[in-house]
Amino acid sequence: MPGMKVTTTTYTVADYCDQLERSDVIVNRDYQRTDAVWPPAARSYLIETILLGYPLPKMSLFQKTDLRSRKTVKEIVDGQQRSTAILDFYKNMFRLTGRSQFTGKRFRDLNVEDQQNFISYQLSFDLLTAATEDDIRQMFRRMNSYSIPLNAEELRHATHQGVMKWHIVELTERYSTALKTIGVFSERNLSRMQDARLFTEVLMALQNGIETYSSKKLDKFYLDNDKKCPAETRATKRIQRTMDTLVGWDSIHGETVMKPANVLTLMLAVIHCKKPVAALDSIYPLDGPSLGDDDLVLSNIGYLSSLLDAEPPEEADGDATDEDLPAPEWLEFYLASVAGTNTKDNRSTRFRWYCKALQPESIS
Repeated sequence: MPGMKVTTTTYTVADYCDQLERSDVIVNRDYQRTDAVWPPAARSYLIETILLGYPLPKMSLFQKTDLRSRKTVKEIVDGQQRSTAILDFYKNMFRLTGRSQFTGKRFRDLNVEDQQNFISYQLSFDLLTAATEDDIRQMFRRMNSYSIPLNAEELRHATHQGVMKWHIVELTERYSTALKTIGVFSERNLSRMQDARLFTEVLMALQNGIETYSSKKLDKFYLDNDKKCPAETRATKRIQRTMDTLVGWDSIHGETVMKPANVLTLMLAVIHCKKPVAALDSIYPLDGPSLGDDDLVLSNIGYLSSLLDAEPPEEADGDATDEDLPAPEWLEFYLASVAGTNTKDNRSTRFRWYCKALQPESIS
């Protein structure tokens, strides 16, 4: 008896929606992985992806013929949420959200060129024939067994579809290239969503202060802000001004202070010194904006970066006097930067020193 066959095929959005409306393609709830309904931000992001011409992952259809009606139908095995969102937009059933040139528009509101791009977009499918339920189950198990395991950030973004997730998506899309250019992340880091973690921790610190962060705490932060992110607009403006500043400080691009372990506290220091943050004031109190001129600030930050480039001795503690260590007055910053970089105390120490470096006076 022949086994399952898999062929790859494509349909335009127009042709696929026509099949959905004629019930030539139908939904089989047995294959639905989750009953959660995609929120407007997720649906809009999908449609925007199509309008901009970016590729989508393949969907899967199971083709079979009903013996009674002798009609051949295709059941959606993988891609039900995507299919529903595409059809609903095609039928003018929702407006796009987010921040793009398409925001607020239904399909009928798009210009003729964008409408044509949408309906002619090629959707890719795996078409399964001569398959049993066990075949389909085995197919997904085998596909998943060869996939790279999701890290905490990827899993978080696959799980959550609320306001916070899509706020982070917008930030990463806006600044991922800049973060690579200034030497924070490599392309591999970005592909594994380390920029998403950075911005999540920045937002958490602006709201709750500096903490020792764990995946559990980050998950809770997403959950708490799934429906509404109270400070979203204000925080975005703070991050934008800070990223513009860091991009302009090209003399420290690629230096140790711009590496992932340090850049979080540097970013928070810049944000705080530009306009004090209540949640950070207990660590470094400020009466108002306090930021030195670029030449002085860059000299100070460059000096801190040079301290971090020292070779750490095998054993270093608060009493260390090894000649390879920085002078005693800098030892606190050094030790807070070379080990346990995720702890609240060490992050607070680094934040305080970066704030000092941003003041209008020399620290060296």
